[in-house]
Amino acid sequence: MSNVSRRTIDDPAAEAARLLARLSIMLLFIISQLAPIVTRQTIYILLPIGAALLLLSASLAPQTRRLREIAALALTPTALAAFFFVGWTGLSLAWTPFGAGPAERYAKSAATLALVAAACALLPTRTKTSNLNLLPIGTGAAAAALAAVAFLSASSGDQPADLDSNALQRAGLGLALAIWPALGALALRGRWVSAAIVALVSVAACLLARAPNVLPALLVGALVLALSFGKARRAGSLLAILSAALILLAPLAPILLHFAAPERLPAFAAPLENWGLETWGRIIANDGPRLLIGHGFGAAVFGVAGHYLYPDTPRSLLFQVWFDLGILGALGLAAVVARAFYVIGRTRPVLAPFLLGGLATGLTICVLGPAAEQLWWLTLAGLDAIAFALVLKGQFRTRRPRVEPNWGMGRIGAR
Repeated sequence: MSNVSRRTIDDPAAEAARLLARLSIMLLFIISQLAPIVTRQTIYILLPIGAALLLLSASLAPQTRRLREIAALALTPTALAAFFFVGWTGLSLAWTPFGAGPAERYAKSAATLALVAAACALLPTRTKTSNLNLLPIGTGAAAAALAAVAFLSASSGDQPADLDSNALQRAGLGLALAIWPALGALALRGRWVSAAIVALVSVAACLLARAPNVLPALLVGALVLALSFGKARRAGSLLAILSAALILLAPLAPILLHFAAPERLPAFAAPLENWGLETWGRIIANDGPRLLIGHGFGAAVFGVAGHYLYPDTPRSLLFQVWFDLGILGALGLAAVVARAFYVIGRTRPVLAPFLLGGLATGLTICVLGPAAEQLWWLTLAGLDAIAFALVLKGQFRTRRPRVEPNWGMGRIGAR
């Protein structure tokens, strides 16, 4: 009697792990993209539930990563730079002038980052193609739904003007992030026509939602995508240098503008008032030693909200990092962003351009503001990070395996 090998279906733990992984991916990349279009608070609920299902799936899977492998990931330069930045941010709570508010904000942000990091670290070694397909399906469905709802809302004229209370604008910014891993998932399988359709519908939906600064961000992402094809490694290294320089040299423009035009901006520089550069230069000139350690986490956001800072204070991530965390915080952020560009540029050549474009889009939205100061933006960025990890682990074949047409008849004839 022949021995029959144990089939995968006979392993309840493996089957449960696959089911939980499928449910978590559906929750994270289909429901989490559709629900925020009509209600603002769902993203705070769906991301923790989806990440928890991923963690539970990893604990049941027979090939779960060992603790030694996770520790090795935690000791990579990118992870160490992230630990320094998060740690310095937490330490700055000791001198922030606003008490409990920044501490609560930091606890929520750190918990979100920890959950996202754990979910990315414990993802299966390879993403099944059926699971990977859920990402572009969810993005395409969310783009179509957002475009329809935004068009109807524009016709009725009942959209809130404030970004924090406008669900459509927030969904548009989230979609601007989700486009890129979805396109990467389609590119892995050579579905270029589908990728073009998803891209066109998504861009149209983002524009109809009137998300602030989404058009320049998408243009930057598209430019990076075009320049990265065939030379992703070189593009990743160049973007790493440019992003680090942008973060570290950001105060030069406002301080030079302040000293060049201390009373009033000349006519040709008047548009810079919308960015608050002159105000930032005034703050730098009065900060003194605070430029080294900053005013403490949350000082910029709570300072503007409490009218302690000028009304035209910049709402860019660059200003917040320099004002809250000083030069040490800027060094930490520059290291994290530069390493991210460098590492992504060295992934699969067919995938790297899309991920570089996505990272450039997210960084541009943060630089232009005002989304980066909100917890919901961090949550959307965390969701996008899980999507990046999912695509990086995607299984794909360039060619179907060949099957000999008459192998069965050959065996029958041999008998």
